[in-house]
This record gives sequence, structure tokens and C-alpha cells, in this order.
Amino acid sequence: MAKPPTRYLTKPGDSPLWASEPFRLFFPLGIVAAVFGLALWPLHYAGWWPLYPALQHPRILIFGFGAAFVFGFLGTAWPRFLEAEALRAWEIALLAVGWLATQMVYASGNIAAGDLVAGITCLYFLSLLGRRLLGERRDTPPPGFALAFGAVLLGTSTLFAWAAGWGNHSPELSRFLRLTGYQGFLLLPILGVGSYLFARFFQVPGKPPAFAKAKHRGPVVWAAAVLVLLSFVVEAWLSVRWGNALRLASFILWGWGALPGIWTARAPGTRPWALRFGLVLMGSAFLCRAIWPTPAFAFEHLLFLGGFSQIMLLTGERVILGHCDDASKIPPKSKAWRWIVWLMVLTAATRASADLMPTTRVSHHIYAAITLILILGIWAALHAKRIGRTSPED
Repeated sequence: MAKPPTRYLTKPGDSPLWASEPFRLFFPLGIVAAVFGLALWPLHYAGWWPLYPALQHPRILIFGFGAAFVFGFLGTAWPRFLEAEALRAWEIALLAVGWLATQMVYASGNIAAGDLVAGITCLYFLSLLGRRLLGERRDTPPPGFALAFGAVLLGTSTLFAWAAGWGNHSPELSRFLRLTGYQGFLLLPILGVGSYLFARFFQVPGKPPAFAKAKHRGPVVWAAAVLVLLSFVVEAWLSVRWGNALRLASFILWGWGALPGIWTARAPGTRPWALRFGLVLMGSAFLCRAIWPTPAFAFEHLLFLGGFSQIMLLTGERVILGHCDDASKIPPKSKAWRWIVWLMVLTAATRASADLMPTTRVSHHIYAAITLILILGIWAALHAKRIGRTSPED
């Protein structure tokens, strides 16, 4: 198994910065996609968007916003972890065209065609990463990043299954594909990449590690991933309650085995506190679904908004600070991130109540969408000037 390189560098090449570090392109695109996908609700209720966005909204949020952050992160980090060639300009240009085409087809209302285009785009992205792996004749990358690769492969398979109409074969298969496509595509990369990255949120420059390294991180990460996939099968075919209980158990296993000390170490600033808060909301979503399995969408928004979205923004910021600024000089306390966290909690609660209290559905759909757009605006404003810069160390 390949170990993380000591230098975190690609081979010398002529790729422009936006291609060798594709987060500079895809993170802003992801924010734009998220704003558009969220705005569909107030636009629809105002009579300006004729299509009811029940399918457009989640597809654009997952395979627009989510995929852009996955592409940007893995496209930047994967070649560096293999010390391979950085992604080239034409490769990133084609990837961006596929991603943009996906959003346009979803916006047109042709969901099956959008799934097909998204599947082809994800498959192309996997080929770019695979070429760096096989071309360098390296063993597998660190387990967390291999799991993120597997999550994109799982999402790709789900998209092709949707495009082929497999979701119409049975209610159970439809639920399973929804779980692998919506939850698996983001949950598994968070578990994988987080096993390597999240401990760094608690590291204070010039001081010893906040907590000990995990001795068996790789096996724990893969065991948690297998249990997550098994939980999807249990939820789809056997029991929603036990499926979520198993997913909660896998999440606890991951936190205990891959990140020992993350719950007991002192949070040296706002961002590690926000990270811990987001992880708690993820676990709370699984717990609530295990206790109250009927209101599905209500508690899933604790997962997607308070958990996935918040952790993606934190991870994205970590990448931006590492590549575009001197992260050691960033103040540990952040008023902006306190606002983001509490607004995210408000958004998740507002969106959940829309399903728990149907009489509030329209107004709360609108309020939640506008609040999350505000959160994304705050995050984008924090990093708009950084995204084009390079780190002083570079």
C-alpha cells in the first residue's frame, strides 16, 4: 500500500495552475451549482420555474455541488499522493464541459439523460485518476483516498443504473440506488479523506500532535465502508430502522478507530469545533432515522445540510488555505465560521420541519433555500480573493 509522500508534489510539468490544482476551478463551479439548485424552490413557488424540482434539486446538489468538490479535491490531491503528473489543461477542460453539460441537462428536466451524462463524466474522471495510478506503476494509494476513488466508482455505477431505468424495477432497488447515489457518493469520501485530513484540524503549529495516530487506520476505514454498504442493503430490503442503526455503528467505528481522540482533544479554534459539530449532526441523522424511521426526508437533511455540506465547506477551505495562503497565520477563531455553523443548524432545522409539519412546507422550503444560499455566499466571500493566489511556501 502506498504511503503518503513526504513532499506532496507532482512531477514537473507545464500544466497551468487551474489544471494542476483543479479545486481553483471546481470549487467556485460547485458553489454556483448549489446556489442554482437551491434557488429552484423559491423560483418554483414564485411561479418563475415551471418544473417541480423534487428530482432536479437533489441531483444538482449531489452531482453538481458535491461532485465539483470531489473533483476539485481528488484532482488536486491524488497526483500529489502518487507523486505523479498533474492533471493537464485539456483533461480538466473536458471534465468541466462534462460537469457543465450534466447541470444543463438536469436543469432541462431530463433526469435520465442527466444521469447518463453525469455517469460518463464521473467515468472520465476515474480514468484520469487511474492513468496516474497505473502509469506510475504504483501500488494502491492511502486507504482513505482509495475509498474516495471507490465512492466515485459507486456513484458512477448508480448513475448508469438510473439512466438505464433500473430504479423502476422494484421499490427496494429504487431505495438502494437512492442510498448509494445520494449518501454513498458523499459519505464514503468523507470517511476516507477525513481519516487522513480531520486530525490536522486539531494540530497546532509548533506543538506535538493533538492525539495519537491510529495504528489500524486502513482496516478500520475499509471495515466502516463495508458496513455502510451493508447498511444500504439492510435499509432497502429489510428495515429502515436497522439499516440506519448499522450505519450509525459504522460511523462510530470509524470515529473510534480512524480518528482516536477526535472527541476528547481540545478544539484549538472555531474550525475544529465546527468540524466536530458537523460530525455530530451526521451521527444524529442516523440515530434519528433509527428511532423514527418514517419521516425520511426530515432527518436526512440533518445529514445533507448540517453534516455533508458543512464538512465539505470546511474541507474545501482547508485545501484553499493550504494552497493559496499561509495556513499557519490564519487566526484560530473565526466569527464567520460561527455564523456559518449556526445558520447551517437553522437551515437543517427549518428544512426538517417542512417535512415534519406539512402546513409549513412551502414557506420552510423557501426559508431553508435562502439561508443556505446566504451561507454559501459567506463562504465564497471569505475565499474569493484567495482562490487565484499561491501559497507563500510555493
